[in-house]
Amino acid sequence: MHCLSRFFSRACRRARDGARTLRRDEGGMIAVEFALLIPIAVLILVAEFTLGEAIGISRKVAITGRTLTDLVARRAVVSSADLTTILNASTQIIAPFPSANLKIVLAQLSTDDKGKTTTVEWNEPFNTTGLVDKSTFVLPAGMAQAGTWLIYAEVRYDYTPPFGAKLIPAVPIRYTFYINPRITSSVQRVN
Repeated sequence: MHCLSRFFSRACRRARDGARTLRRDEGGMIAVEFALLIPIAVLILVAEFTLGEAIGISRKVAITGRTLTDLVARRAVVSSADLTTILNASTQIIAPFPSANLKIVLAQLSTDDKGKTTTVEWNEPFNTTGLVDKSTFVLPAGMAQAGTWLIYAEVRYDYTPPFGAKLIPAVPIRYTFYINPRITSSVQRVN
């Protein structure tokens, strides 16, 4: 019995000493924490980069739409060549982002004298299909004013995140702009 008691006494002492040593030894703990936090830190970094890029593209898309409508609204007459030049300028505005994802419809809308029907007078698309000339167009509520014209631009950019492009579908960033012509009541289109 005495041997057995001494054996258990030593075993308990060793277990107690081992537990004290384990409590004081934090060398392996840092490695475990590091291994757990690195994937989270990388994920946050990638998300921050992706969100920053998406915000940058969103600003560029908004600037593109405002610029295009303003350039057309400042003219009394616009030709097809003028519209092509103006739309091609959008590739410089959206830079350094690829313009292949940029889709634009630039048009002039007219509202009848009763303020009930709005039609597409002319339109020019870029990287997409345009509107149908002389077709009815639905303006947002309260925007139709009798006997007026509007320069309309719809700018859309399909943003594909650089990381996880196969997992995350393209995110459409879209802005719509309406501006009254500035020099005359309407901008005439000539070919």
